[in-house]
Amino acid sequence: MAALLTQFADRVVNYSSEYGNSNANAAYSAGNLAGPPRIHQYGDFTEAFVLRTYGPWWNSCPSARRKLKKTSASEAFISEDFVELQYKTEVIPTEILIHESYHPGAVVRILACNTSNQGVLNPGEVRWVTLWSGKTQCNEGNNELRKFKPPIKKIDFPTNLIRLEFNSVECGYYTELDSVELRGKIPKGIPKQDDRNMGFQVEVTAKLMANMGWVERQTSYGSDLNDWGYFSLLTDEVIQLILKYLDIVSLASAAQTCKLLFKNAYDPLLYSELDLQSRWNTVDNVALEALVGRCCNIQHLDLSWTGGGGQITETAFCSFIENCGHNLRTLRLSCCQYINDMALETIGRECTKLEELDLQSCSHLRKSALQHIKKLACLQRLNLYKIENLTSDIIADIGSNCTAIKHLNLGASCHSFNQSGVDLLNTALSGLKDLISLDLWRCTNCNRATIKVLADNCPNLQELDIGWCSGAMQGGFDLFHLCSQCPNIRKLFFTRGTAVDDHYLEILANHCPNLEQLDLLGASIRQQHSVNEVVKNCRKMKFFDLSFCSQINEAFVDGLRKKYQNIVFKKSFN
Repeated sequence: MAALLTQFADRVVNYSSEYGNSNANAAYSAGNLAGPPRIHQYGDFTEAFVLRTYGPWWNSCPSARRKLKKTSASEAFISEDFVELQYKTEVIPTEILIHESYHPGAVVRILACNTSNQGVLNPGEVRWVTLWSGKTQCNEGNNELRKFKPPIKKIDFPTNLIRLEFNSVECGYYTELDSVELRGKIPKGIPKQDDRNMGFQVEVTAKLMANMGWVERQTSYGSDLNDWGYFSLLTDEVIQLILKYLDIVSLASAAQTCKLLFKNAYDPLLYSELDLQSRWNTVDNVALEALVGRCCNIQHLDLSWTGGGGQITETAFCSFIENCGHNLRTLRLSCCQYINDMALETIGRECTKLEELDLQSCSHLRKSALQHIKKLACLQRLNLYKIENLTSDIIADIGSNCTAIKHLNLGASCHSFNQSGVDLLNTALSGLKDLISLDLWRCTNCNRATIKVLADNCPNLQELDIGWCSGAMQGGFDLFHLCSQCPNIRKLFFTRGTAVDDHYLEILANHCPNLEQLDLLGASIRQQHSVNEVVKNCRKMKFFDLSFCSQINEAFVDGLRKKYQNIVFKKSFN
C-alpha cells in the first residue's frame, strides 16, 4: 500500500495578480501561500494572499476592456486569475484543502501538471489535467474560516505542481487565502500511461488545431470528403454566416469533414478576432504555426496565460507576428513568459497599427525589451501592471512617442522611483492629453505634482487609482483642482489615503456629480455628515468603500445600505 503524505506549498511559481507587492513586502502577496496555515480566525490579515480585484465593478469602470467576439472555448471558462504552487514531493493527489480566511468562494478550477518527465512528455510540452471545476461559492453571510475540499478527479500520475484559478466577480469583497494543502500517495514507480486513459485536454485541442491542414495535404480525396450533403445547396455567404458562431476548436473539427467546409473554415474573415486565453494549456508552437494560414487579417488577439513550460517559444511567437501582425489592433499577452527582447522588438517592428498592448505580470521583461514599446505610436491602451524593470526613462519615452494613449496601467511598477524618476513620470503624463484612465496603484513615490499634472493636462480623465500612493495623497494635495478640471471623473480610488479627510469629501460632494466608484479605505474621515453629503450629491454612485475608516462605525454604514439600496457599501474589519 502506497504511503500517504500531507504537505503545503513550498513556493509560488507563478500568479496573475496580487493585492500586495511582492517586490516591496509580503503583505497580501502571493508568496504568503507558501507554507502551513498562519491565520486562525476569520478576518482581513496581511499574512494572506489576496487577489487584485473583486466584484463586478472592475468590469463596469471606464478602463474596462471589451471581450473579444471569437472565443476559443465554451462559456464554461470563467477564470480571471490564477496561482501556481510547487510542492517538494511528487504525489498522486487524493485530496486538496484550500484554507480560506476571508470572503471565501472564488476558486473555480483546480489543475495538476504532469511533471513525471519519464518519456511521456516531449521537450517543451506541459500537460495539465483539471482535477475539479465549478462555480463560485461566495456566501457573504458565513463569516467563518473555510477549508475548501472539493471532490477531485482521480489521476494516475504523480505531480508536485498545482494550479488554482479564480473568479471573484460574485465575491462581495477581496478573497483571502492562507495556504493550500496537498494530500496524496507517494508513488512506488511511474505508472504506464497511454493515450486511452490520459484524458488531457491538450490532446484533443492541439491535435485538432494542428491538423487543420490535413485535408490539403492529402494526395487523393475519399468519397466521404466529397459528400457535402445539404451544404452543397448553400452559398459560401450562408455557410460563412453559420461558421462564424463556432469557436476555434469547432472550426477545426468542421474543417476535417469535407472539402467545402475546409475551404470555408479556413477563411481569414473568421479569424479577425481570436481569444485563446481559455486554451492557455493547449496552445503551443504547432498550434501557432497552424493558425498562420488563416490569421493573415487578424485584428484582435488574446494569448494571455499561454506558453507556460516552453510550449510557446519566442521564435514561434515572432514568426507568427511577422506573418500575421500587420493588421493587429489588440494584443493581450498577460503572464506570457516567452515575451522577451526579441518578441517586443518584433511587435514594435511589425504591429504598427497596434492600439492595445497588455503585458500584465510579464515581470521578467528587461529594460532593453521595454524600450521597443515607444515604437507603437498608435497605442491607446497600455497595461504595464507589475513590470519589475520598468524605469522612468522608459515611461518618458512612451509618453513622448505614444501620445494617443487613453488608458494606462502602471500599477505596482513604479514603487522604486526616486524623485527624479517621478518627475519624468509626471512629464510623460503631461503629454497624454486624451488620457481617460490611469492606474498608479502602489506607486508610492508619486507626489502632489502628479495630481496637478493630471488636472492641468488631462481634461478627459474619468478614472484614477492612486491607492497606496502615500506621496500623492500628502496633506494639501489639490483635489479641488483635479475635480474642477476633470468634471467627468467616474472612479476614484484613494486606498490607504490617510491624508484624505472630511474636507476632501466635501470637494467630492460638490464637484464630482458623475462619480460612480469611490474607495476611501483607511481614510481619516471623522464626520458622518461628510459621507452623507457624498452619497446624496453623487447620484450615480454604485460602489463606496469605507473599510478601516475608524470613525465610521458599522451601524452607520448599515443605515446607508438601507437608505441607498442602489449603492454597494463596503466596511471591512480585521
